[in-house]
Amino acid sequence: MGDTLYLTSYQRSCDVPLGLNFNQIQCFVLLALVAQITGHKAGKAYHKIVNAHIYENQLELMRDVQLKREPFESPSLTINPDIKTLEDIETWVSTDDFEVHGYQCHEAIKYPFAV
Repeated sequence: MGDTLYLTSYQRSCDVPLGLNFNQIQCFVLLALVAQITGHKAGKAYHKIVNAHIYENQLELMRDVQLKREPFESPSLTINPDIKTLEDIETWVSTDDFEVHGYQCHEAIKYPFAV
């Protein structure tokens, strides 16, 4: 829309406590990269999950720990401005071309893995 690029992603299935955060980060980085390559501003990324799971052995930690935490301010992402094309990403871009500023996190929650 205008000079702003938005992203909507769909996920078929997600173990919310163990996978959701990683999936959302991938969406946000993809949006930021494509916006930079196309010369747009990055807008919002929307992530839709068709089948979200919180298993019984994860419920207590989710309810009594995760949902009671106060969120921190969102960090910011800086991408090397020399990244201009998809070919750059395929040929020379590395993790050194990305910098996260202001990241804060709570102590890890050791959720059990469920099958």
